[in-house]
Amino acid sequence: MKTSQIQIFLTIVRFGTVAAAARELGRSRTTVSTALAALEDELGAQLFERSGNQLQLTAVGHSIVTDCRRFDQVAGQIMARCEHHLSGAETALRIGRDDSLPESAWRRILQRLKQRFPHTSIAVYLASPRELPALVENQSVDVCYGLMPEPTTEGYEWRRELADVRMLTVAASSHPLCQLERVTQDDLVTHTEITLASIRDMRLEPESPETANYLAFTQYELIRDSVIDGAGWADLPLPLIREALANGELTTIHHRSAKWWKVFSALESEYAQGGAVVGWLGNELEIYLADVAS
Repeated sequence: MKTSQIQIFLTIVRFGTVAAAARELGRSRTTVSTALAALEDELGAQLFERSGNQLQLTAVGHSIVTDCRRFDQVAGQIMARCEHHLSGAETALRIGRDDSLPESAWRRILQRLKQRFPHTSIAVYLASPRELPALVENQSVDVCYGLMPEPTTEGYEWRRELADVRMLTVAASSHPLCQLERVTQDDLVTHTEITLASIRDMRLEPESPETANYLAFTQYELIRDSVIDGAGWADLPLPLIREALANGELTTIHHRSAKWWKVFSALESEYAQGGAVVGWLGNELEIYLADVAS
């Protein structure tokens, strides 16, 4: 039983005649009739009652339509998966990332990824930036993306710098720091800093706070929301806070170091490096970050 025979059978079921099925398939009537006869011979069953040019399903023919549709669908999936593999696209990809980019941006990019590579399975793990390199080094993920530090050890990983991301020192518009014409370091240390935290040596540690008075979270989004609530000031990536700056929820404070840069990078494992999906994803993130910066 050939896939082409099943497809011809289903096309005849849909259009009702050999001639109409032949036109739909772009084949001759003889080819379609021969394929149907070969299928009936192999099954040992008559699938259609013939009345002139019209064909009506027999009882047995009607009983196998659903199975034939399932057969055709599975065959299509097998072909698509083989073509997917031959194209160089990864079968599965484990992604680690931070939340320096808005969730809405990640959802749109991953939706396009699945449309472009429908047979690649994707698993995503959210971590703090400092934890990402270890996830690749330990082979917990295949690739990671974020404002991560450079790896401290030499390994079989490839780092791709995708964009410089503007970092801003911000506070809620009603915060006392935003009322000052000029903010000094002494002003900063007298107010609560909200900073990143990560697991280091099995302990949750803040990442280089500038003051002993801090709140520390493992996600930029939690920091942003706490700053909007007026709990303190923080250094945050522009892509994540553009909307809050535009609507006045956040304000950049008047401090000499209130605007600076971090590098948004991809760190690819030996398995992921050069893969079609990883390459596409890196390019999409580059395009998005260029649009944000413009």
